[in-house]
Amino acid sequence: MTKIMKTLKTSFIFLITLLLSGVFPVIAQDWTLQNGKVWSRQADALKHSTEQTPERNNKTIIKLEHSGQDDWAFGEHHQINVKSGDVFELAADLKIEGIGSVEISVITRNKASEVVHWDYGTKKIYGNSAWTPLRTKFMVPTNVTSIEPRITGFNKSTVWVDEFSLTKTKLPVTPAKDAQPVKLENQFLTVESNPVTGTFSVTDKRTGREWTPSSFYNESFIAFPKENSSSAVLDLLNKETLTEYRATLTLEPDLPEIVFRLEGDGTLPKGLAFPPPFTAKSGDRLIVPMNEGISYPVAEKDILVKRLIAYGGHYGISMAFWGQIDDATGAGMMAIIETPDDAYIEFTRNSADLLQINAGWEPSFNELRYPRVLRFIFLDQGGHVAICKRYRDYSKKTGLFVPLSEKVKKNPNIDLLLGAANVWYWEPKKDHLAMLKEMKELGMDRILWSNGYRASPDTIATMNNMEHVLTSRYDNYQDVMDPAQFDKVGVQGIVEAWSHDINWKEPNGNWRKGWGVEQKDKTLPRIHCAVMCDSKAVAYARGRISTELETKPFKARFIDVTMAASWYECYHPNHPMTRSDSKRYRTELLKLIGDLGLVCGSEAGHEVAVPVCEHFEGMMSLAPYEVFEAGRDMWILHDNVEPVIERFQVNPVLRLPLWELVYHDCVVAEWYWGDTNNKIPKVWRKRDLLNALYGTPPMYLFTHEHWNKYKQQFIESYKIAAETAYATAYTEMTDHRILSQDRLVQQSVFSNGVTVTVNFGEKSFQLTDGSILNGNDWKLSAPLKTACW
Repeated sequence: MTKIMKTLKTSFIFLITLLLSGVFPVIAQDWTLQNGKVWSRQADALKHSTEQTPERNNKTIIKLEHSGQDDWAFGEHHQINVKSGDVFELAADLKIEGIGSVEISVITRNKASEVVHWDYGTKKIYGNSAWTPLRTKFMVPTNVTSIEPRITGFNKSTVWVDEFSLTKTKLPVTPAKDAQPVKLENQFLTVESNPVTGTFSVTDKRTGREWTPSSFYNESFIAFPKENSSSAVLDLLNKETLTEYRATLTLEPDLPEIVFRLEGDGTLPKGLAFPPPFTAKSGDRLIVPMNEGISYPVAEKDILVKRLIAYGGHYGISMAFWGQIDDATGAGMMAIIETPDDAYIEFTRNSADLLQINAGWEPSFNELRYPRVLRFIFLDQGGHVAICKRYRDYSKKTGLFVPLSEKVKKNPNIDLLLGAANVWYWEPKKDHLAMLKEMKELGMDRILWSNGYRASPDTIATMNNMEHVLTSRYDNYQDVMDPAQFDKVGVQGIVEAWSHDINWKEPNGNWRKGWGVEQKDKTLPRIHCAVMCDSKAVAYARGRISTELETKPFKARFIDVTMAASWYECYHPNHPMTRSDSKRYRTELLKLIGDLGLVCGSEAGHEVAVPVCEHFEGMMSLAPYEVFEAGRDMWILHDNVEPVIERFQVNPVLRLPLWELVYHDCVVAEWYWGDTNNKIPKVWRKRDLLNALYGTPPMYLFTHEHWNKYKQQFIESYKIAAETAYATAYTEMTDHRILSQDRLVQQSVFSNGVTVTVNFGEKSFQLTDGSILNGNDWKLSAPLKTACW
């Protein structure tokens, strides 16, 4: 018996040790921080101590000093057992000095001890804040079995912590029992809302398909259904913040369309993903307007992308929609984000490991602020073409659709852009005029000469007098370097904008980082510019451009970054700005270019600039799938084809001309200057064929050495890409067809009667008119009566 007692005592002590060390979760109960462990991304950057202060009645409090620029964390590393539906209040009194930020939250884990959320129930304050009581209430979500309270922060700061605690509490309201689903119906659809979760399912009567919310969706809300005869109205309680929202589902009476509206007051500490994705089934394909456009079979394993913003052209969606279609029938659905300024889409997977998409909503100044709206449209046929044509109609109603045929009436020089190869001759000391003349003599007739900012006024004037030449130069109204760094990096950006006109990304004066500039000493790390507040850009641009045009008569101007970077919030007290404001100021900047009589170009591209811009450098390129750091060393050609290029960037099996199906007759799409036709010679031909199929011109960035080495390929490339682009100028792409089962033979049709057929495969393909299209070849003709596969 004594041995047994000793063994039990030893086991009990061992178990208690494990519990206290955080190896096993402890039982859910009220909790107060007793001690803590530090972690920082930069080694030894976080120091932990205690001190007594009169500010807290001489209590002993925790002091955390972080010297790094990255993130850090402090907590006991104890996991606390919880059940789904438990409600807690997390509280702390915090004080912070410095430019960093600090927040309280919990890590949530499932029964396998896998992290579900790294920062659930978060509440944050920013640098140089006096003692602030932070309080946040949350409900434990589905599939979570333990939580771990902690304090996290970012950047250099000193933080004092007092009374960090977790208390179990109750919901402020009680969900209704036995609530019934709300059902809406018209001749096309039946819609049924879930009175418990706030989600909804849709049955398309034409196809018989039931669209249900994903089973892998981590339920975010508790619903409280309301009675309404024409809509399904649900009051929702966000589990993570216990903030109340209202969701309204309205079924259009005579259309297969549903409008979802989410509204509410109160803080929104981070993005809110709702409603959940519709679950995918085998054979589905996702339609995504990433730049020009891409599709993903839902069984595709690793697409290397998890999230795309709707408020910027680079690493975002260029148009505010996505789709999901059945490959075999073309039936499916699309969602139009009617409030895209603070929206994003994210990719997740369902229980069958199939891809799915849902929308998410970013805070606007840490609140929902305005109603967020999605329109779901269900299709019984037509696939990606039907999706794009529905969106084209929508863009006309919103005022974004402005065709080139209207723009050219105000500026005839726009005609010089159409079918013109965009040329960046990367030789500051060579004779640009001689190069331009040689290219034209070799048959490369229509040229946008983009790298003209170092040219003399006489050279620009001579180029302007050459037939079919559009002269342009680079410009930038985003990046501002601290003058104190000029001795290390040289003069960068709008010098006079520092520091009163730069963007504050947080209320504490922490400015937003822009382009990283290499130092003169290459062994040292890059120094970042600050981002100029968009509200200030137009004034600087008007002065700079007007002055230059007095001596250099450019006909066009390329504004870098403006349509590539996301719309930014600015917290500077003298010029605060929402993302919607940022978007408006940026379109005003591009409108200024046109008002000054110039053809306007910008980077990457986004539909908000369609009314004020004529060409987008980068729309043809899929930004997440470019070569590493494509925006640097653009003149260096790549001998090897990286897997990401072959699998995604130039893969016609996945790519789709979504932008052309909507806006081909409004804006010219080009490759990115670090992802040009000639960037990777081994896939040069494939890029030319994509240009031909899409009716878009080529883009070249090269040195004199490259020109001499690949001269014949430049000439052949121009004949394929530029001439086809000119043949389809000013026209709508009315159709895009997949002609072969392997998707390697495709055809595009334009409203002027031109049809372009491309065979991306190695084998010949017989068209329905009996003609043979060789592998890696193309054909331009009058309309063909070629049946779709």
